[in-house]
Amino acid sequence: MTDIERKTGMTDAECEQLDNYYTENNFEPGQNLLELGVKPGFAHNILLINELDKEAAEYLFLKSKEFHKTKIEIINELIREKIAVGA
Repeated sequence: MTDIERKTGMTDAECEQLDNYYTENNFEPGQNLLELGVKPGFAHNILLINELDKEAAEYLFLKSKEFHKTKIEIINELIREKIAVGA
């Protein structure tokens, strides 16, 4: 048993196959935050936003810029409106 097999539980051939797969194929774990306007180093501010669908996230970003409020303030206002109308 090789050192890699002991550490990973996979053979050298399996490790090589996975290495080739991820080298040749792009891997995107989620939304591209740069496309959503998130600057590097500010991702912690939008972790909740990453859970939204694309249209909801874009709406939230637009309203945030339009009203000069944080995204959480916009979300709170939307929820309060729903509560006020009894929805």
